[in-house]
Amino acid sequence: MFAFYDFETTGTSPAFDQPLQFAAILTDDQFNEIERVNIRCRLSPHILPAPWAMVVTGVTPAELEDPRLPSWFDFSHQISALIKRWAPATWAGFNSVAFDEEFLRQSFYQNLHPNIYQTQFNHNDRLDLMKVIYAV
Repeated sequence: MFAFYDFETTGTSPAFDQPLQFAAILTDDQFNEIERVNIRCRLSPHILPAPWAMVVTGVTPAELEDPRLPSWFDFSHQISALIKRWAPATWAGFNSVAFDEEFLRQSFYQNLHPNIYQTQFNHNDRLDLMKVIYAV
């Protein structure tokens, strides 16, 4: 199975920014869609989003503080549960190893997950489509 995923974030630094949205599609080996998710969270009080990141993502200031959205803590736990439920899968994205995986690990670390390398264990593996395109 393949899990194609992407993050939208408040900037480019995993140490100082946070994800705001996680979207993923799980497919079988013939790329038939099995399940799709789109999870958002509200901005943590200690994060200052980069204005250009908000332009790129299209997220408005009102959406950043929507009380109906889960906290970053709850958001990270939803993603963790999803990775466990979808295992084993090949987690694929564009520039995912250098960008999305860094944000995923930092999110797990800052939100007290015991395993920050979930896309690499439980028979999961990773595929960075940017590297594949460069190789072709």
